Amino acid sequence: MARLSGYSISVVAERFAIHPQTLRAYERQGLIIPERSAGNTRRYTDENLEELEIILNLTRELGVNRAGVEVILHMRRQLAEMRSEAGAVLERVYRDLAAGKNLPIPRPPSDLALRDDDD
Repeated sequence: MARLSGYSISVVAERFAIHPQTLRAYERQGLIIPERSAGNTRRYTDENLEELEIILNLTRELGVNRAGVEVILHMRRQLAEMRSEAGAVLERVYRDLAAGKNLPIPRPPSDLALRDDDD
């Protein structure tokens, strides 16, 4: 049987000097979502630890409350998703250019079109 990698709740709590209940509360709020073993044991990934560092920095150093942390983490996740999507689009464009395909020149949406505001 393969062992699930990651860190146990006690190891993470000790490493970051927080109570395990704090980690459970972060999970209930959806701030950190650890993986689960077949026996339903929490296993924290390196990505979870990075997010936990951000959370603790925001709360301890910057005084952000948990609702603010939730908004910030959500925005970070959205930004990461948008970067990934933009990267995929650029990959397709570069692949098409390398294949010699003629690409249409995109026009900006009408709300972004240049306007003459000097009238």
